[in-house]
Amino acid sequence: MDLQPKRLADVVYDKLCEAVVDGTLAPGQRVRDGDLAEQLGVSRMPVREALQRLERQGLIEMVASRFTRVTGVTPEMPAQSLEFLGYQLGISLRLALPRMNEEERAEAAELAREVARAVTSDAQKAYETNFQLGTYLAGHSGNALFATVMADAWLQVTRNLRGTFPLIKDADEMADDFTHLADYIVEGDGIGAEAQMRDVFQLGAGQRGPAHAVEGLWDDVLG
Repeated sequence: MDLQPKRLADVVYDKLCEAVVDGTLAPGQRVRDGDLAEQLGVSRMPVREALQRLERQGLIEMVASRFTRVTGVTPEMPAQSLEFLGYQLGISLRLALPRMNEEERAEAAELAREVARAVTSDAQKAYETNFQLGTYLAGHSGNALFATVMADAWLQVTRNLRGTFPLIKDADEMADDFTHLADYIVEGDGIGAEAQMRDVFQLGAGQRGPAHAVEGLWDDVLG
């Protein structure tokens, strides 16, 4: 168990992440480290460190001696985020399933079933549960680099999708997809699970990908 307390810069980073993702710090909004430090009750140093970290992740834009602002969300980003997510979740299944024991696969399968139950009625819960599934799989991938990349990527994806799961196909069909995914996970079939996850995001052969399906959802995603 890690008993080390969080560094102040990490606490500030978490708070700024939340503000960017939920829109409190809106796309295009200029931010000042002094103002943020005052609002958070900390010195400027941890705020600057957190902003630099967010800049590396593409959520903050800094131009020396001019401005620091939250980056915008372009109309292409939701579809790009879904495409990225579909491929990376497929890879995480391919990596993790051969390395997971029966109990771990059962836990991952139940998360997939929870997504299936939520996707027809609660897009936010479906996304959050899919996030839990992806994080769980990355943590069992046996590849620390992959897990780190996925942890950083989730932040951008969540911001770009506003934490919801756009329906890129019929909701009942998506629910069936995740139910079948759960079966592949229980069986430990990484190849089948990867193919099924790509099918969820319409990334299989002959499919057009998520771009066409989210065009009409742009206003909903950005709120």
